[in-house]
Amino acid sequence: MKSALLLTVALAACSPEPRRAFPVGLQGPVSVRVESEAARLSLDVADQTPPGAAVASAAAPGSEIADVETTDSWFNLRFQAARAAAGGAAGFYFRPPKLPGARDILDYPEEWQAQARVLRELQAVRPVLERGRETGVPFPVPPGVEARAWSFGGRRYVVLVNASDADAAFEADDLAPWRALFEVRTDARQALNACAARRCLPSHRALWLEGRPL
Repeated sequence: MKSALLLTVALAACSPEPRRAFPVGLQGPVSVRVESEAARLSLDVADQTPPGAAVASAAAPGSEIADVETTDSWFNLRFQAARAAAGGAAGFYFRPPKLPGARDILDYPEEWQAQARVLRELQAVRPVLERGRETGVPFPVPPGVEARAWSFGGRRYVVLVNASDADAAFEADDLAPWRALFEVRTDARQALNACAARRCLPSHRALWLEGRPL
């Protein structure tokens, strides 16, 4: 998360007044200690989410009562969050899974960390979502990929969301000028899988990109 934190600081330092709000957090009700932890991370908690905000369940599909084995995977949590941003939502909230007895999500550290990590990523790009000027995506996007682009603080930003059931192939040269955010490898070409002479974004995966200065 170090790169995300540095990104947040850099964006805040050069940002103009907000154009619209993009709150990030949890849909209540939640326990007192979950609310306290959310506040520590500067995440919103709201029983009634703002109009236009996307709300996604953190439970695995088909689970009414979730435990550590049936909470959705980190990849799917990130996919849901990025898809909300790509779709123009006015905020994003996770609805924590229902848990048996008096337990809450903090009783499952790995599961909570997965949700919190995704929300902190959104917090890092929140200045872009709130204050960035929307632009066209500056390279071809394969069918089935949802994409959105902004210019902000002298740089370009793109989110790619492969909502299809097949891998989406990009030309390696198109990705060469871009840095992958929140990935182990910052070269966008290396952040995707090799597929023939191109690079593929797997099905139901998302990628945030930052471009060179304009």
